[in-house]
Amino acid sequence: MTTNPSEAGVHVPHPADAELFRLFSPEGQRDPFPSYARLRALAPVHVSEALGGAFVTGYDAACAVLSGEKFGTVGAEWFDKNQPGWRDSPLLVSVFSSLAGANSPDHTRLRRLVARAFNVRQIEQVRPYTAQLTDQALDAMAERADSGGVPDVPSQLALPVTMGTIARLVGVPPEDLGPFDGWIRKASVVFEVSVPPEVLAEADAAYTHVLDYFTQLVAERRKSPGDDLLSALIAVRDADGDRLGAQELVDLLAFIFGSGFETTAGLIGNTVVTLASHPDQMAALRTVLATSPDKLSPVIDELGRYDGSVQATRRMALEDVEVGGVRIPAGTATIVFLGAANRDPARFADPDRLDLHRADARPLNMGLGVHYCLGAALARLEMEEVLRRLYGRHPRLSLADTPVRTPGLQLYRYESIPVVLN
Repeated sequence: MTTNPSEAGVHVPHPADAELFRLFSPEGQRDPFPSYARLRALAPVHVSEALGGAFVTGYDAACAVLSGEKFGTVGAEWFDKNQPGWRDSPLLVSVFSSLAGANSPDHTRLRRLVARAFNVRQIEQVRPYTAQLTDQALDAMAERADSGGVPDVPSQLALPVTMGTIARLVGVPPEDLGPFDGWIRKASVVFEVSVPPEVLAEADAAYTHVLDYFTQLVAERRKSPGDDLLSALIAVRDADGDRLGAQELVDLLAFIFGSGFETTAGLIGNTVVTLASHPDQMAALRTVLATSPDKLSPVIDELGRYDGSVQATRRMALEDVEVGGVRIPAGTATIVFLGAANRDPARFADPDRLDLHRADARPLNMGLGVHYCLGAALARLEMEEVLRRLYGRHPRLSLADTPVRTPGLQLYRYESIPVVLN
C-alpha cells in the first residue's frame, strides 16, 4: 500500500503555491490574469505555509475580507511581529503610520479629518481645473506629434492631469511638482508583497525627499494659509494637537498626495492600451461620448474591472476567521487579488471580455468597506475628463509601438505608451 506523504509527516505543497510563485515572477506579473484564473480554480481562498499568508482570488471571498470586521489593515502591529527592523525604513514607518496602516479608532480619526476635502461636492469644484490640465496636456501631445515626435500617455497626459489635480486640492504649488513622479514611483514599491533590500533603500531615499518637502511646506503654509487641504489640516493641528500630531500631519499629507495621482495615472494608461486593442469597444465609447457623455460611470467601472491599476491589497486577520470555508488564523497577512476577483466568472458573465455596456459591474479596484478608496470620486472625475477630451479629439487613437510595463503587481501600470493621435 502506498503511504500518504502527509500521514508520514512529509509536507506536500499545495498546487496553488506553485501558481503563486509563478504569479510573483517577472513573467507572471506582466500578465497575471492566467494565473488568477488557475488560482481561483484551485483555491479561491488559500492559506499558504510556503509564503506565510492567505491569498484570495474569488469575488465573494474578496468582499468578505474587505468589508469584514474581523480584518484590518497590515500596519505597525503586523510589522513588529513579522518584519524586524522595519522601523529603520522611513518609508515603511511613514506610510504604515498613516491611513494605509491604521485601524479603528486611528483610521476613523484620520479619515474624518480629510474626508470633507474628498466628498463629491468638493471634488466637483476642481473639475474646471482638471479639464484645463487635460486640454493643456493634449495640446502638448499634439505639438510633439506635429514636430515629428511620438506622444507618450503616462508622461504627457496621465501624470500631468492627475498630479496637477491632487496638487491643487492638497495645496502643492505647480512649480514644485517636477521631481515628485520619480520620488513616488520609487516609493510605490512599499505595497508590493516582496521588496529586495536594495530597492527598499532607494525607495527610502526617495520618500525622505517627499517627507522633507512636506515638512517645509507645512512651515511655510502656517505663515500664509490658503484654501486647501494642507491649510485646513494645519488649522486642526494648531487648534488641537491631540487630533493630529505634528509627524502625523506630514505623513498624512505625503500619503494622500502620492496615492492621489499614481493609481489614477495608471488607470488612464491601462485604459488607453485596453481600448487600442479592442476596436469594437473603442467604437462603443465613441457612441457613449456622442449620445450621453454625462453617463460615463458604467464605462469607468468596466475599464477598472477589466484592467485596474491596483491589482492587490493587503489585510490582516484580527482573529481566527473563516472565509469561503477556509480558516484564516489571527494575525495572518491576507492578500486580496482585486484583479482576480474582478474577473471571477461566478460574479461576471464572460469576465475576460471587455464590455463597456456591462451593467452593474461593481468592481473592487477601489476597495470596499471602511477602507474604500478615499479618492474614488476624484479618480472618477479625472477619468471622465480624460475620456471625453482625449477621445473627443482623437477618436481613433492607436498605439505607435509596444507599451512598456512598470515592474510590479500591486500597482499595475505602464512606464511608456507611445501613441498615434488619429
